[in-house]
Order: sequence, then C-alpha cells, then structure tokens
Amino acid sequence: MDRRILGLSLLLLATATASAETIPSLIGPVSHIVVIEDGLGPEQENCQNFKVSEAMVADFLRHAILITHRQEHDWYLYGPCQAHGTLSTRYGEWQWQLLNLGTARITAVTGESFMLADPREESSLEDE
Repeated sequence: MDRRILGLSLLLLATATASAETIPSLIGPVSHIVVIEDGLGPEQENCQNFKVSEAMVADFLRHAILITHRQEHDWYLYGPCQAHGTLSTRYGEWQWQLLNLGTARITAVTGESFMLADPREESSLEDE
C-alpha cells in the first residue's frame, strides 16, 4: 500500500475515533459564547420552542463546515427558526445566527460573514 494512502487512512481513522471535544472548531478555539435571543421566527413553525444553549452552539461549531450559498440551497433544508448571540476567538468577537435545521452565519467584527453548516443535518434534495 502506498505510504500516502496509509497515512491518510490512519489520519481519517484517528479523526473518526476522536471525541468531539478534541476536534477544534473551524474558527479556532471559541470562548465566551453568549446566547442573546432564541426562539425567533414564525409562530406557525413553533419557533418559540427553538431554544439553544451555549453548549449547543459550541457543539455546532465543533462540527461545522464552511459552505457556499449554493451548497446551502442544494444540501440543507431551510430553517425558519433562529437564535443569535456572540462569541470570542483569539481574533476578536463574532456575532452568530443559528438556524434550526443545521446552518448558521457568523460575522466578524470587521463585517465579514461566513456561512456554516453541520454535516450531520445534511439533507440532499436528491434524496426526496
């Protein structure tokens, strides 16, 4: 077996068996997660029941991947319910907005925004 393939296989195995606690967030170590408001969105969608905690936001960030608008459209369902707050990294404070079906937006203090998704919530339109 090629050494590169063996090395990649071992890395993937180690990553798959590591606990979520040891896998860093996409944006680096996160601290001071604050939930400012949750349960936002249409009443008919029961958004008032969309409650998040700091631990839930941290878990989302540990699993998050960076996605494009097209990938969001093709691979994730629209979540009408929202929560938002702030968090800190070594690069400053960020604002976050979490949607109930596995996507989020984070915005740096510089104004740059990024779209994130949790692959555990992926729902391809091809499956329907």
